[in-house]
Amino acid sequence: HLAEEPDYVEMFLDEARIASRITHSNVCSVFDFGEADGEYFIAMEYLVGEPLSRVHRRVVADADQRRSPLLPARMARVIAQACEGLHAAHELSDASGESLHVVHRDVSADNLFVTYDGETQVVDFGIAQAKQRVHSTGAGQIKGTFPYMAPEQMTAAVVDRRVDVWALGAVLWEMLTLRKLFLRDNDVDTMFAVLSAPVRPPSEYRDDVPEELDEIVLKALRRNPDERWQSAREMGKALRRYLAKQEELIGPAEVAEWMASLFPNGELRKRELMEIARRRECDVESDPPLRTEVETGPRRSRPGARIVDRMPPPPPLPASLLVMLVGVVTVLSVVAINWLRQ
Repeated sequence: HLAEEPDYVEMFLDEARIASRITHSNVCSVFDFGEADGEYFIAMEYLVGEPLSRVHRRVVADADQRRSPLLPARMARVIAQACEGLHAAHELSDASGESLHVVHRDVSADNLFVTYDGETQVVDFGIAQAKQRVHSTGAGQIKGTFPYMAPEQMTAAVVDRRVDVWALGAVLWEMLTLRKLFLRDNDVDTMFAVLSAPVRPPSEYRDDVPEELDEIVLKALRRNPDERWQSAREMGKALRRYLAKQEELIGPAEVAEWMASLFPNGELRKRELMEIARRRECDVESDPPLRTEVETGPRRSRPGARIVDRMPPPPPLPASLLVMLVGVVTVLSVVAINWLRQ
């Protein structure tokens, strides 16, 4: 039903236009987008992995994972890669080299994806702000996910790339402490928390979070944008400097091993789904075309069509089986008549 709302169609195509321009290993690729038979589509890279929000839930549910001394470094690695993906989006420019001022505006654990290869990918630029976007946010409109929105987003002020830095800081705080930072029982209380609640260092909730990580997170969560990291890359560099000092190496290979321990059958299940999709695609290509009966009235694309026949008609019954069925029906009829007479 949203496909019939012009504003949503514009936002959908905006996401495709923006994301298709970004070419980076830490951003989910868009291969194609457009309209086919009245329906709009985006063809994106299939990521074999899990959203960071699901990784968070799996860690919380496992006592060994919660207590692992490697958790802070693992989460730092995941967010450091997200920093690079967002920096690539922020630096996007047009053919003349002029910045497009892309801002994601909806960075959250749901929109960061960790693959089974140990890479982090940024997804969903659906409400991104960019200079050349068709759809513009109306005055006073607030768009984003409240627990991860920067204070300046809450007040509908002018936003720039630093709102994404704030969101990365909020995500990293939650990944380190395994608790929510600003989420409250309702949106109003959540917004109030974003605007005024004190932000405590993650080490107050987890002893093995080092002071250096505390400083990185707290700087990302400064309410004055001028006091934050001024770019996602700047924050990412700070995280990589912290990681370089650790005795235990945490790179993509180690994150991949960690993902395999969190989701023992996860990669296999995802690849099985891909194989099922491939087989289904082959089946669809070999099926006879569907007969459809379009309802009367102005053409409104495929949602107005009803499937009348999805499969070819069944083959006729063999003659011997047909004779046997007729015989059975005849005998039953005679028995029924005799019973009624009695």
